[in-house]
Amino acid sequence: MRKQLTNNPVKSWCEELDITQTFTSVALPHANGQVEVTNREIVAGIKERLGLSRTGWVDELSHILWAHQTTPKDSTGEMPFSLVYGSEAVILAQISIPTHRIAAFHAEKNEEAIREN
Repeated sequence: MRKQLTNNPVKSWCEELDITQTFTSVALPHANGQVEVTNREIVAGIKERLGLSRTGWVDELSHILWAHQTTPKDSTGEMPFSLVYGSEAVILAQISIPTHRIAAFHAEKNEEAIREN
């Protein structure tokens, strides 16, 4: 697969858009420490939510993962959610409150802007 990403059309396209290709090993994702940091944050969140009871962590896991995905990281200043989906997450409380962000949202224009981006 590495050769597929380094052939001339892809390489010239990356150079044209000022994209730097970096390869990493999928077999050793823990090599850069990101997995450990993420796991540590998730475990800390679970401990914080459960306190001393230490039961019912399965019920809290989805909340902890959502918090992790929507919290800006120090290394990038971005939320993992926005890096993956290209937009900020909107929580249900924001949808029920008429904010400018919700009132000004147009699905067609948003879809077109995402495709242009």
